[in-house]
Amino acid sequence: MKLLANFQGEEIPVIVERYGSGYQVRLRDRVLIADMVTAGDSMRTLRFEDGRQEIFLFHREQGDYRINMAGREVAVEVKDPLTARRLRGGAGASAESVVKALMPGRVVRLSVAPGDEVVRGQGILILEAMKMENEITAPRDGRIALVHVEAGSTVDGGAPLVTFE
Repeated sequence: MKLLANFQGEEIPVIVERYGSGYQVRLRDRVLIADMVTAGDSMRTLRFEDGRQEIFLFHREQGDYRINMAGREVAVEVKDPLTARRLRGGAGASAESVVKALMPGRVVRLSVAPGDEVVRGQGILILEAMKMENEITAPRDGRIALVHVEAGSTVDGGAPLVTFE
């Protein structure tokens, strides 16, 4: 999964891939291999391949994370590159006004229904992929015509999620 992390005003490409029972994370030229274990609603444990363990706390509000690890707090905004381009008005926004799944996943929560008015950037649903919840946002202002999915359903990459009038 390719993501963009905005940290202190700098966009950093991040690539997360399954690696054995854990993940391989690429940050620029640095590679980290770790398992992540849920230790509570906002607490996770990272176990690195060298045996180290780190516990961190986080607070998530849409794509913004506040992470506290070893007494140091950082703020990071995370989004996938296609959503970033769509929000900037570039490629990724469908000409037919159909919002499609950018990756396979499971719909965790719907925030809209047919007839709802939304504004560009407003969250319309949460799609879980690779144990991460991704907020799918409205590419433009408008009215929702159709919702093609329901909470709990699984979708393939490219599947229609929501259609605008």
